[in-house]
Amino acid sequence: MKKRILSVVALATAAVMTFSGCSFFQQESTNAMGSYDFEAMKLVQLEKPVEGQDVAIIETDCGTITAVLYADYAPNTVTNFKNRIKEGFYDGKSFFAIETGIYAITGASKEDGTEGVTDDGNFIKNECSVDLWPFKGALMGYSSKAGYADSRFFFAGALEITEEDIKELKGYTKEETSEQVIPDELINAFTTQGSVPGFAASYTVFGQVINGFDALDEILWTASDLNNKKPVKDIKIKKITLDTYSEGKFTLEEPTADKFLTKEEIDKLEQQLNSGSTSDTTVKLEDYKGQKLDDVKKKLDELDIKTEVYKINDSDVAADCVIRTEPAAGEEVQKNSTIKVYVSLGEKTQ
Repeated sequence: MKKRILSVVALATAAVMTFSGCSFFQQESTNAMGSYDFEAMKLVQLEKPVEGQDVAIIETDCGTITAVLYADYAPNTVTNFKNRIKEGFYDGKSFFAIETGIYAITGASKEDGTEGVTDDGNFIKNECSVDLWPFKGALMGYSSKAGYADSRFFFAGALEITEEDIKELKGYTKEETSEQVIPDELINAFTTQGSVPGFAASYTVFGQVINGFDALDEILWTASDLNNKKPVKDIKIKKITLDTYSEGKFTLEEPTADKFLTKEEIDKLEQQLNSGSTSDTTVKLEDYKGQKLDDVKKKLDELDIKTEVYKINDSDVAADCVIRTEPAAGEEVQKNSTIKVYVSLGEKTQ
């Protein structure tokens, strides 16, 4: 088999934003695709769930998402996920990173997304399978260590798969026979189901959304900071509960595969990233201390900066006036990002 089959994670459009566009996926990648027996492949995500299969009901600020879990294929990842659900770990957890249309990550023990949890404190080695792929709505394991997962996971979105991408996928061949390696069945599924092929064989697929694609789209298409991928509005998981699948108990939906990030949108985002350090995309924050909140919000709005307001007692700053911002005065922030503005309630009274 030619080595280039291993580089499918760098597939044209899939790679542009998925790996180069976000620090969360700039880690050194591991890929299991070279070991796959495509002749034995069975695309289980395209099949009807089986009786008694584990189901996760994920209630979010955007609606409820229902997903089946693949314990037979990813037993360690699913067990850790279920154990965290049973202890209520995911309740109230935010989506700490969103790449518009491509992924939304949650399940961290820290708000900045830097840590996750497992039963024994060790990372869970990837459990990749030729039968499971990053179709739209796939639940995929994530951690800060390449090739491993913990309590963190992400929903896969979808990229436009162009004719050029299809040609490239068909071009991966066996060295001995020059036969096409990636089956047409899988390539067609990437297109019809919606997918991010660049995630293939580098992250464990342990579940698949079967209901709630409208809610998933609302999450995936939430705008985020260009640099740190933090969503401009906080989206939380309210609660996750476990159930089992049975006929008629859950409505099965087709993925909204027509809602994907187009090549033109990817090109535009890449240009923004490449020019991210220029003055037309960043703003240096002023010192707004002592200024009225309404005046500061108006100034920041004109600069395309959004605000989250926190009101606290402060004896040195008049009520309804700004105490400080995060990031602090003098620091540069990306346009369309959100900053924290701390506002005085005045001196605390007894």
